Amino acid sequence: MRRVGIIGSGQLGRMTIEESRKFLSYVEVLSPDFPAPAAELADETIIGSLTDPEAIAELGERCDVVSYEIEHVDTGALRALERAGKRVIPAARVLEIIQDKAAQKSLLDANRIPTARWAMVGDGNGPPAPGDVAEAAARVGGFPVVQKARRGGYDGRGVAVLEDVSDARPAAEGGKLLPVASFVEARVPFAKELAVVVARTQDGETAVYPCAEMVFDPRANLCDSVVAPALESDGILRFAEDIALRCVRALDEAARADGNAIGAAGIFAVELFLAEDGKLLVNEIAPRPHNSGHFTIEACVTSQFEQYYRILAGLPLGSTELLRPAMMVNLLGEPGADGTPVYLGIERALGVPGVGLHLYGKRVVKPFRKMGHLTAVGRDSEEARERAEAARSAIRIVAE
Repeated sequence: MRRVGIIGSGQLGRMTIEESRKFLSYVEVLSPDFPAPAAELADETIIGSLTDPEAIAELGERCDVVSYEIEHVDTGALRALERAGKRVIPAARVLEIIQDKAAQKSLLDANRIPTARWAMVGDGNGPPAPGDVAEAAARVGGFPVVQKARRGGYDGRGVAVLEDVSDARPAAEGGKLLPVASFVEARVPFAKELAVVVARTQDGETAVYPCAEMVFDPRANLCDSVVAPALESDGILRFAEDIALRCVRALDEAARADGNAIGAAGIFAVELFLAEDGKLLVNEIAPRPHNSGHFTIEACVTSQFEQYYRILAGLPLGSTELLRPAMMVNLLGEPGADGTPVYLGIERALGVPGVGLHLYGKRVVKPFRKMGHLTAVGRDSEEARERAEAARSAIRIVAE
């Protein structure tokens, strides 16, 4: 087996290591601290910054293949590994495009993949002026618009909804303007948010998981729950899966045009808006296992995490068949919780039929921090939902 190196040590790395053990795997991680969710399970842990070229180079020297479970990684260091002949999955060029959301949008446009209308704020390379925002908003049809940071945003950070020109001011003046290089999108009146996870090998073999439906928590501005399959027509589901494949192919072509033979190998999650008028629009792409695919552990023949390890290890893809309808619920820290976590109600939750529980081992709980998730399967979507909600209602994660 290949010696696998993963940059990052969060829950995505942890669940990948858990699923890899059936193959007698060897996995090292680069972690900024210890203990950490993945670092505790890894065969070896290198302590260092995820943007430290020397630490990434050390991981590359010790492993046969290097990947990343988080986007905030030094791509220059990944390119150095590639020049040295090391397998980097997905390719560094893929991550460069993903890290710059404006580059993502440009790639979608160039490949005629549907997305919301957008325009750069000013030249897109510095803090915006209110006049720049108003001009960009006019180019996408006027306010309201969504301002998005080109880099660094995640879980709702780096996003601001600007209802009118009065919001296009700095926060110190009562506005909502993000003081970073950014662009604006026309705000899409959408009925649902969908997600499709795609697996792709270096040789171009692909496998697509069933389209899932995401529900967001407005308090924390992050994903609350996921239902699979999404409760939509077969036509919508097939179209969403087709769009997701087109996104991954576009990333692969961009990487290969840059001279990289690995291209867009790996796991990709494509998030989409189902607009009120029935159109499907791509929101963004993640080049790694994703919250929207956690349900696959209990509900599919091959989980997204096993699939990820198979790709890194050079093994064939597994089946993505959905065995039973499922609902996944994120388990968040309680409002006001700050300190060593205490998990209440675990016994009651596990007493609900069809429920699987995953705790991430984070040492500190904070309000709305993702501390774990549970998935419930059922004979149909309604039974899965009832079981998931019953288990969720039993659990509270507070501070000691």
